[in-house]
Amino acid sequence: MSDTTLHRTFETPGPIDLYVENGRGHVEVTASDTTTTRLEITGERAEEFTVEWEGERLSVLAPSHRGGFLGREPRASVVVEVPHGSRLGVKTGSSDVRTRGDLAEVWARTGSGDVVVADLAGEVDIQTGSGAVDVAACASLHAKTGSGDVRLGSVVAAAFVATGSGDVAIGEANEEVAIKTGSGDAQVDRLSADLAFTTGSGDLRVLEARRGRMTLKTASGDLHLGVPAGTPVWTDLMTVSGRISSDLPATGEPAEGQDHLEVRGQTASGSITLHAR
Repeated sequence: MSDTTLHRTFETPGPIDLYVENGRGHVEVTASDTTTTRLEITGERAEEFTVEWEGERLSVLAPSHRGGFLGREPRASVVVEVPHGSRLGVKTGSSDVRTRGDLAEVWARTGSGDVVVADLAGEVDIQTGSGAVDVAACASLHAKTGSGDVRLGSVVAAAFVATGSGDVAIGEANEEVAIKTGSGDAQVDRLSADLAFTTGSGDLRVLEARRGRMTLKTASGDLHLGVPAGTPVWTDLMTVSGRISSDLPATGEPAEGQDHLEVRGQTASGSITLHAR
């Protein structure tokens, strides 16, 4: 089946609500300093997509697949440019999703498609089965995957991440973060806020924990925390058959306003390590 292309434009002086459904292919949304929303669909049966504009809401829906239960959905690329501050909702099967620019909200549900939020966005809510999640920066985040990995560049508001077997990597966390995995590992490069981590067999590594309360629970995973030299640390650590080790010097009580850490860590067979950076 040869590809076709469908173009649509809409005058949009302000932010809009955009909703896209695309089973197979690709969805790309860019927020820019524009007053015209531009839509381009390229792929199989592109001319059969349903495009509806009502008020400040644009809906783009892929045609249903043919051939009954064993038929396949058409593959298509959906590319949209919207004004800054718009809100995006997207639902796909295997289609990947990528956003650029300052969106007020990103809501995405995929089966196996990856989701990439390339620039600053407001609230982000993503659920995938086996797709990966990659968010450069966001105001707040809620992400759940089955086997997909989750990577966050910078989190400036509360974040919750849950995976089955996927790994979690966070560059910088300046607000409360909660991470829950089945067997996935987690790493936070720089932590300046509270952290709750719960896992079955995953490991946790915090390269630099500057301040905050940490509550860490694992059955067989290891916990490894790096602490800047001179930072006061209060600990409540327990392991059944693992090892607890620390090379942190004694610092005494924190001075008023001084950064400090409270660490509660519990593991059955894993090890807990604290080291000075």
